[in-house]
Amino acid sequence: MKKSKLIRLLAKLDGYQWKSLEAFVQSPYHNSNPEITALFRYLHSAWQEGFTEENLSREAVYACLFPGSAYRYQRLNQLMSHLLRLAENWLIWQRLEKEPALMESLKAEELLKLKLDKHYRQASRALEKAIEKAPLKPEQYYYRHKLNDLEEHYFASLKLRRADPVLQQASDALDSYFALQKLRYTCEMLNRQGLIPQEYRFTFDAALQEYLEGQCLTDKPLLRLYYQLYRMLAHEGEAPGPFDQYVALFNQYGSRLGQEEARVLLYYAINFCIGKVRQGERSYASELFRLYNKGIEESILLDNNTLSPWTYKNMVKLGLNLKRYQWVERFVKDYAACLPESEKNDALHYNLAELHFAQGKYEEALTRLRQVEFSDIHYNLGSKALLAKIYFEQAEWDTLESLLNAFRVFLRRNRSISTKVKEPYVNFVSLLSAVLRRLPGNNESLIRKIQEKKAIHNRDWLLRQVEG
Repeated sequence: MKKSKLIRLLAKLDGYQWKSLEAFVQSPYHNSNPEITALFRYLHSAWQEGFTEENLSREAVYACLFPGSAYRYQRLNQLMSHLLRLAENWLIWQRLEKEPALMESLKAEELLKLKLDKHYRQASRALEKAIEKAPLKPEQYYYRHKLNDLEEHYFASLKLRRADPVLQQASDALDSYFALQKLRYTCEMLNRQGLIPQEYRFTFDAALQEYLEGQCLTDKPLLRLYYQLYRMLAHEGEAPGPFDQYVALFNQYGSRLGQEEARVLLYYAINFCIGKVRQGERSYASELFRLYNKGIEESILLDNNTLSPWTYKNMVKLGLNLKRYQWVERFVKDYAACLPESEKNDALHYNLAELHFAQGKYEEALTRLRQVEFSDIHYNLGSKALLAKIYFEQAEWDTLESLLNAFRVFLRRNRSISTKVKEPYVNFVSLLSAVLRRLPGNNESLIRKIQEKKAIHNRDWLLRQVEG
């Protein structure tokens, strides 16, 4: 039962959501079967104790619901199916409560079908207000089109022989909604092409640009933002112009964006900067730091108060590269609590090890590394690379040689690591070994090899060892 769809859904809920679902299940309008209510109460108690194999045993559940009755698999299965359907319907009601524009649009549509003109007019005004109050997000453009479409149907129902003022508005709203959605897909395709070897078909590209160039977008901020994002991604070689304009627009409209949309749009700017820094354009590092800081201080990058471990790690790495050691130490300790529970300790100790290494405190870095339990392969690989750098700095040559040999074998034999993740470490091990074996006068050739490798970890550190 623990792996059933019902339990998987219920396990995602917090205490407040359980209370809301309880009221929904107990409502006679939604459920008139007391056995389903009894099952819900049992599962609520089981959740409070922590879902276990024992309290989710089908036989145990059935015995509690129907004491003294012989176990019937089908009877329990039907109750679980009904409760699952109720929980899924509750999710829909939750969405309606969170999105007034969605609720008002459905209400207006049903009233229009019933030909209740006064009721419909009131509902359409409520929909207009809900659209205006909503944060900037793509759904807003859909609801605007929906409102204009309903107005067009309402006008047609009046059978008036005069010009239709809303037909053009409905058509224009559909154009804006289509343009926004198409831009969102196009921007994500351009973004992914830079990450993975995949080709996409960019349909309507020229027509979309022509349409947008002819529009005044000042009253359509989200469409304007995505169009500038498209220009930034499609014309990357023209940076920093399109990038600066995009960041300026994001700063201008950011406070009006919904958090999810703001996070998506901010990450586009962050990933763009990361790509530029990797290409050697160091001027983007300070801008990247500002973007990360903005995302943290305004909680844009926190999802339900949870920070991605990779954002956490990237911010530490960036702060270290900029030598902002006090900021890094404060950030690492302050935001460790916002990490997912399963990675909290490893992330804290690993990133403090990176900080201590950057400060030249090699013994303290080793102490932190010993506390990393490798909850993720990336911590495993990163720890091995950091250990190699510590041994090099401490001139532990024999220990370093042994580590590099073991690291090389680990990378070769571990097939669960993708090539994209593995390659930078393979190149790091190979070139660090070359640094150890280099001959006098061979520095220029080795520097060139390090500089020319497209994928390599710790490039700057390796260059310092050769050039220094």
